[in-house]
Formats: sequence, structure tokens, C-alpha cells
Amino acid sequence: MGAVVVLAALVGGAAALSVWSAADGDADEGDGEGDTAAAPDIAVVGDSLIEQSRDQMQVHADARGLTVESVAFGGSAPCDWMDAFEGFAASRPEHLIISFAGNDNTPCIHPEGGPPRDPQTIADAYAEMMPGILDLFADTGTHVYVVLPPPVGAPASEPAAVAIRAMYRDLAAEQPEVTIVDPAPLLGPDGAFHLTLPCEPWEADVCAEDGTVTVRNADGIHLAPAGGERYARVLLDAIGEPVEG
Repeated sequence: MGAVVVLAALVGGAAALSVWSAADGDADEGDGEGDTAAAPDIAVVGDSLIEQSRDQMQVHADARGLTVESVAFGGSAPCDWMDAFEGFAASRPEHLIISFAGNDNTPCIHPEGGPPRDPQTIADAYAEMMPGILDLFADTGTHVYVVLPPPVGAPASEPAAVAIRAMYRDLAAEQPEVTIVDPAPLLGPDGAFHLTLPCEPWEADVCAEDGTVTVRNADGIHLAPAGGERYARVLLDAIGEPVEG
């Protein structure tokens, strides 16, 4: 159900928890609590990969008349967002997307502090917390999707990502109502990390003369703007709202 990359760098670019509602286009600082007054069509909970793709998702959601509520914080883990998960479980959105890259930086996941632990220890910690989150959505009618981490490159840890992907796939095998979403076809179709990739048809305006577009950052994990667009398209395709063109 989601994927994990053990990477302290994911903490670096975000200063505060933020909540974004595509219904009104406003981003506000918040405490991670989901809106229980009215269910959005799409709820998204995640880390920096969502921060780097939610503007693109908003544009496409607006074009379809869909509402999106996203809560995201670079470096966070699912346990940092229990209030948000509980709020969304109460409001019952049609779709819930969970996208975490295996951060091991905040007190809820790593109470003793220090550098990120070994991949299997982190995977085990996520495996312990995720069933309780999924249980919140049992019998709510919400379709739950978990995003695997895309291929990563140095200085990130692809072996760590492998361990986390395996854990999420095992979790989804035990809970068949969960849908796994894999962004690799648009961000690393050969299973490897790439800073640039051949342009897709919709990228004509940003395509370089050599026919490629920058999709990732040199830190080995984060998304460039075109990568955020690709990530958003993967998520929308997974929930049955593919972007045409």
C-alpha cells in the first residue's frame, strides 16, 4: 500500500504541515486534520512527492469538476497524519490516495531520534502502522490506493526502496481492497532512476531540443515540475480519471 524510501533528504524542503483544498485553490497551514464537513472526491495524504505534484493534480481535478483535499509534509510518515486519516474516514471521500516514501525522521515513526534506521527496520515499522490506518476505512465505501516509491538514485537508497515496495505489496496482498499504484512507467520505465526522460505528447511546451524533459531532481528522489505532472497523471489514471492529451 504505499511505498517507502529510507531517505533523510525528504525532510529538507518543507517547513510546516500544510493542507491544500482544490475546491477553493487555497493552501493553508494546518495541523493535518481532514475536513469532516464535506467529503472531497479525492483525498490525498503524503510527503514531499505529493507536495511536488498536488498543484498539477488540482489543475486536472478542476477541469473535471472534482474536489481534492491534500495533506502533505516533506519528511513525514503516515503516523504523523492520524488526525487527517480519522477525519477522512468520517467524511468518506470516494478515493483516498496514500503516498509516502518511507521517511524515518519524525518522532511518531522514530521516537528515539537519530539517523534513519536500516531498511527492514523501517519497513517493519510501516507494516505495523498501516493496518490500523486501513481499518479506519473498512466499510466506508472509500477506495484506498497506495503509491509505490518511484525508482530512486544516489544519494538516495534504491535497496531501501526495494524493501519498502515489497512490504507494501505484501500488505496489499493481505488486504485486496487496497490498490497499489506504481509510478515507475512514467518516472523510470526501465526500473532505474533518470533525471531526464523522452518527452510525452503533453510535454511539447517543456521538451528540450534533444527530445527529453527533466523529471527528477539530482538528490535522487524528488520530482521536478514535469515529474510532478507525471506523478499527478499516474494518480488520476489509477482512480479512473485519466488525463487526455
